[in-house]
Amino acid sequence: MSERSKFLSCRCHPRRLLLRSPRTASGPSAAPIPRSEMKTREERQALRASMPRTPLSAHHMENARLLPDRGELLYRIPNGGIGVEVGAAFGEYTAEILEKNRPAQLYLIDPWSMDRYSSGLDSIHTQFAAEIAAGRLHLMQGTSLEKLAEFEDDFLDWAYIDTDHSFELTWQELLLCEKKVKRTGRIAGHDFCTGNTVKPIVYGVVEAVTKFCKDYGWQFEFLTVESHAHFSYCLKRL
Repeated sequence: MSERSKFLSCRCHPRRLLLRSPRTASGPSAAPIPRSEMKTREERQALRASMPRTPLSAHHMENARLLPDRGELLYRIPNGGIGVEVGAAFGEYTAEILEKNRPAQLYLIDPWSMDRYSSGLDSIHTQFAAEIAAGRLHLMQGTSLEKLAEFEDDFLDWAYIDTDHSFELTWQELLLCEKKVKRTGRIAGHDFCTGNTVKPIVYGVVEAVTKFCKDYGWQFEFLTVESHAHFSYCLKRL
């Protein structure tokens, strides 16, 4: 069976997903505060306090390398393979992926349902018409959790997550990606930072990623250090 035929039939795309995942025993004990309601300092403090703090050991970090930006990261993750960008929006990073990583097959997941990103799907169809027609680029419209679940296990060479940055959704995405990437695969993502200081919005990416590394035996391979402080991470299995 070909690599492509392993993938279950799907047709569409996702980016910054505001869908909340069902709570699991692995998640934090306190109920999360919806991001739309985080308007006070007290609410943000409560959300921060509700997330787990997971100390890592040296072996989770000792082989990590710093990179100047996430464009450089694309040269380092497995190239020429099968990847998924979870949260594609208008396709800005998609263009970099196609140019620098040169995947044989690239899947884009995004609901494109929010007002902010609703025109993203049309933009992607326009920008990447040739890649879509050639069967190299596949659009999966829907939420991250439902669309990631459609991949067969051990199918992907890498996954890049850039969705709503909440702890709970990021955690569930990491658990799914852990099954869907190959044993030699990578899980990467954006906004490895504590939040958006302009909004302000609290993120849970750091907490989800560090807990995932410790609980499931992954290590940091790369961290990017951009001046805007919205860093990217790349993980591989220990």
